[in-house]
Amino acid sequence: MSVESDSEWEDDPYYNHGVCIKCKENIIGHENGCKALGSLYHVTCFTCSVCKDTLVKKPFYHSDGNTYCESDYLNTLEKCDACSLPIKERILRAVQKQYHPECFKCTDCGSCLDGVPFTMDTDKNVLCVSCYNRKFAYVCALCGQLIVSEDGSETYRIIAMDKDFHVACYKCQVCGVKFENEPGRGCYPLGDELLCHAHYKERSRDRQQ
Repeated sequence: MSVESDSEWEDDPYYNHGVCIKCKENIIGHENGCKALGSLYHVTCFTCSVCKDTLVKKPFYHSDGNTYCESDYLNTLEKCDACSLPIKERILRAVQKQYHPECFKCTDCGSCLDGVPFTMDTDKNVLCVSCYNRKFAYVCALCGQLIVSEDGSETYRIIAMDKDFHVACYKCQVCGVKFENEPGRGCYPLGDELLCHAHYKERSRDRQQ
């Protein structure tokens, strides 16, 4: 904001321009008054609420009923936890801190996390989902891909032979039949292979010949 000038004010040094809204005294003379925030002030009355410097011909800010010079106004603002600068516009609040939206970034890749899912590791580093998965997700022993959910739902994995598998990958490596928790329909490992009962018997015979 800035103080308004009024070209229609009388140049007469003794002209009464009205009553100052702050001190309630008459404003006598053009150079002694100013108009701001829709009201009249003495030049000496229109000052910063903190440092008391005059605000005539200077940018100023009005907030919560107080008027500030630029420096003191910036000191009233919350500071960004990432860059330590005042947050003049939208505040992004996350992990019990406040940020400029553009300053809230993944610790690893630096991508902006404004409006996108994120998570934290045990050291409280903020990570995008991709970086978190790359660092901490299990890897399927069959297909070599990360065991993660594509839609953000809970992730399931199967552990067998001290290895991790996607649910969809936990099947016979010969015929592709999925293993079930029923007699004769479970997994029969042979070496590094996951086999159904039928192919386990077949491979076992082949090895004995």
